[in-house]
Amino acid sequence: SYSIDFQKLGYSLTQKLLDYSHTNIACLLENHHVCSQMFLEGFQRCLYDHHILFTDHMCFSVSDPEYIQKLFSYRITGVVSSHFASTLEFYQQTSKLHYYIPDNLSLVSIIEDLPGLPSYPRISGIRAPYFELGVQVCKQLIGKCEKSPEEDIDCDLPGMLNFNHEESVSIPSALRKKRLISVGSINMDITFRVDRLPESGKSSTILNTYTTVGGKGVNQAIGAARLGHEVAMIGKLGNDTDSASVFQTFEKEHVATHGLLRDFRQLTGKAYIYTESNGESAITIQAGANGNLTPEDIFEKEHLFQNATFCMISTEIPVESAQEAARLAKKWKVKTILKPAALSQIPDSLLSFTDIFVPNRKEAAILCPLCSTVEEQADFFFRKGIPVVIITLGHKGCYLKTADTTKYFPAMEMHSIDTTGGADAFISALASFLCDDFSLENSIRIAMYAAAFCISRQGVVPALVDRNSLKNYIQQSQPDLLAK
Repeated sequence: SYSIDFQKLGYSLTQKLLDYSHTNIACLLENHHVCSQMFLEGFQRCLYDHHILFTDHMCFSVSDPEYIQKLFSYRITGVVSSHFASTLEFYQQTSKLHYYIPDNLSLVSIIEDLPGLPSYPRISGIRAPYFELGVQVCKQLIGKCEKSPEEDIDCDLPGMLNFNHEESVSIPSALRKKRLISVGSINMDITFRVDRLPESGKSSTILNTYTTVGGKGVNQAIGAARLGHEVAMIGKLGNDTDSASVFQTFEKEHVATHGLLRDFRQLTGKAYIYTESNGESAITIQAGANGNLTPEDIFEKEHLFQNATFCMISTEIPVESAQEAARLAKKWKVKTILKPAALSQIPDSLLSFTDIFVPNRKEAAILCPLCSTVEEQADFFFRKGIPVVIITLGHKGCYLKTADTTKYFPAMEMHSIDTTGGADAFISALASFLCDDFSLENSIRIAMYAAAFCISRQGVVPALVDRNSLKNYIQQSQPDLLAK
């Protein structure tokens, strides 16, 4: 008789996830695989040795058509798989749902190192020595045929329990650096470069045009991700080909997408942006699916707030949904940064949940029309109970109002090409460096650099600065700013 010790394989694979601090682990089995029961026993034994109670919801079968949904409903953070074909199927299905390994889920498996099997995806695991075992079995058969003395088969072959690599394993996201959340609009930005902005009764000439993924929610999410943070986006997409572009962009920029929802009756939102040579812009928006992002949709994604530090909210979505996001942030002790875009009035209930309020000069004037100066406008919002008010002033910088400080900050001097995304770059950098424990004033100064980088280039997402470029530039011009 001969066998591979599948119980030992199940134990060792489970131990690897435990070494990475996973405790909510699932075992993925192939029902028709003869060794699944032994593999499961190894999984259970490892949990028992580490004082983790095994329950039925920890065991899944690929023959169950709903196993993926069940697995996610139990907040599983790591999966141990007994069969490589099941592993590949699982990897493919999670990718379609935009859950990424190992960012959102760790995965280890028995690896079948046989000719014809794909080399991608790179799954961490232990190679089952089928080839070596086959060689030894063949030798025994030959020995029997030749009536030679029988040799014992070595079932515990050398190196059997060595991992190939650890590329599909990471610590659970809840134990990593705390995330940022962006709640807001998702658009396709159609940008027209014009000789002058459109005016009633006058014609303007389009010099060139291009299309990118945009929307304030998207811009702020990508801006923070480029600055080195784990970011989850909550928003709504339509049922169209544009939604595929959004997912591809988020995957490229490493923004978590399990907060995204689809509206099968609407198209993805669109923004039509007109920019002229001095960088000034005018924007018209077709809300699309953004307009159908409901408070219930936000509540469905409450788990994303449980390990966050800042939630960036923009109001190109229904104000009730923005308010629900702010309420959940307050519940989970997450700081909120609110950008009041496209609002003519704002409810006090939303302001009461806001920690940092960032209108531009025009937005501030619309929301408090009886105040004529920046100082009066900031004081108006501060008296509504907002601890930090920052009014952005374009090329003049910004104004800060807190209980202890009233202060102007100058803008960084860079040639302005397109001002469309300056505020989004500012907010994403502000949240990122506050999250890194920089002071409020230094975070504002750093955010002014990020905004300047953005407006000095065409577009928004292509113009958002990465962390290394931003820090290198500041290091040359104002190195003390990077000292906490």
